[in-house]
Amino acid sequence: MKNIKMLLVAGLVMPGLALADASDYSYIEGAYLQGEISEVEVDGFGVEASLEFIDRFLAVASFTDLDQDDDGIGADLEGDITSVGLGFIFGRNETASVYGTVSHIEYDVRGRLGAFVFGDDSEGAQFELGARMNLSPEAELYVAAKHTDLGEDDGDTALDAGLVYQFLPALSGMLTYSRNDDDDIMGLGLRLNF
Repeated sequence: MKNIKMLLVAGLVMPGLALADASDYSYIEGAYLQGEISEVEVDGFGVEASLEFIDRFLAVASFTDLDQDDDGIGADLEGDITSVGLGFIFGRNETASVYGTVSHIEYDVRGRLGAFVFGDDSEGAQFELGARMNLSPEAELYVAAKHTDLGEDDGDTALDAGLVYQFLPALSGMLTYSRNDDDDIMGLGLRLNF
């Protein structure tokens, strides 16, 4: 957590960094995701959207679909995660911005192990605090901490990081990584700014 605070402060006080647009919060992005959740290899896709609808106020939404299918042991596992929320940009300058969001989040997990079929639905709140920092005219680094609370002492905190590289005025490529105590997910995708 100490390293994240240092990155936030450095991003706000170092105006010498140049000029990717860390203040552009109106976009839609899609990514191929791959990783490990509770020691199960998963892959799938994620879609995320953000819209700055009033100066500094954000609407955010995301949908993630992950699944695992190992016919060798007769098991299937798949899950969807959906979130919708609001956010606020606490500060921004030419080189960096700091934001926070609060979202309603829903998990829908389904699986099969042999003839045994199971499912679990849960919902709760997710809180995110992050920073976006310019590395060059085309490249942006972001870091974020996300805490998910599903009630009844069921919650976790994940650290996210990513690199966004703008190769056309409205189109960027992304490389992302998310990690909590048990899980890690990497993503490769595209972002369209509007």
